[in-house]
Amino acid sequence: MGWRRGVALLFAGVIVMACGPTVAPSAQTSPAVSPTPTPLSQPTPTSQPAPTGGSASVTCSGGPGAAMAVVAGQFIYDVSDPVHPRLVCRTNNTYLHLLDGNAIAYTTVAARKVFIVRRDLSTGAESQIGQLPADPHGAKSWTSDGSLEVYATSLPRANGRFLVQIHLWSDGADHVLYSIDAGPGGVESHWSQLPMVEISPDHAYVAISDSTFTITSSNVRIFSVLDLRQKFVPGTAFGGTWIANDRFVWASASGSVMQWTPTGGAKLLRSERWFGPTSSSDGGWLAATLLTDTSKPRVLMVPVGGGRTFQAGLGSGPAFVTPTVVWYAEEGPSTGYDPTSPNGIVHSLDLTNGSNQVVQFRVGEKPIGTLCCTTRI
Repeated sequence: MGWRRGVALLFAGVIVMACGPTVAPSAQTSPAVSPTPTPLSQPTPTSQPAPTGGSASVTCSGGPGAAMAVVAGQFIYDVSDPVHPRLVCRTNNTYLHLLDGNAIAYTTVAARKVFIVRRDLSTGAESQIGQLPADPHGAKSWTSDGSLEVYATSLPRANGRFLVQIHLWSDGADHVLYSIDAGPGGVESHWSQLPMVEISPDHAYVAISDSTFTITSSNVRIFSVLDLRQKFVPGTAFGGTWIANDRFVWASASGSVMQWTPTGGAKLLRSERWFGPTSSSDGGWLAATLLTDTSKPRVLMVPVGGGRTFQAGLGSGPAFVTPTVVWYAEEGPSTGYDPTSPNGIVHSLDLTNGSNQVVQFRVGEKPIGTLCCTTRI
């Protein structure tokens, strides 16, 4: 099988991996909400200088661009010309958030504390803008203001398994949302279930996949940040994304594309087998890998409001670098477990005119070592 993933749990040495998709019951269960939230350290004011040291490595050069995009969670490019981008920042062991037009946020660990650091891309000046209860280890399970983070803690059991508690840090306090029984690790396929922690744009809801923490459950669960209650269990999902007005779209195991809203519940959106859906920043478009035939994965772009769709050739991992431009990884024959895998070529597809071109990266600026162009957690 093609690759392995480690999960960002609070305990050391546990690696959770899936052996391929499994179907779990989608019946809703009651969350185990902590009756008395445990207060943790409050975020530090922005006037504090950034901590030195830590596990993250962030390198930036050349200043901000007129239009920037985060790619695979580890790279920020100036995509003023999406076919000829310029690398602005790259990182290791942290997820990059793009803030305003000239700043980024990332996490670093110093003195066993997890800090959120803001870096001004024009001046290079850094300041501490928040603190998190747990190291996200490169995952995007936190907000750049430090107000929200999803993380897990674990207690070993006598049978070699673990009781994993899923926490939500919100409103300055720690809450246990629910607990799951975690088993030993395994190996994943290119198309195994996606680990996922997705926070809605207005920070009102969070969607969490159990497979982020264990192979023994494949449920995705949606929680309200306000009252900490579990609102819906979509069941097994192969990726999902939030779009405007608290609409969550996910790829179901049954081969359908579904949508959930707090007021309208769940409904069928499309009857196709998608993998890893993502949305444009303005909520106007959805993109995903189309897996009607896993030996011939293709990239599909669909307007949310209806209209012309676009389908590219062999490819996977689409990500919007502008509201109307998608980057994706070209797929080619593989000698591994899966028939195809990314071959290192990245395409740029412009939805305004249908133009599809190979991205021309500068020397040393290609997003090597990632499944371009989205992050898997």
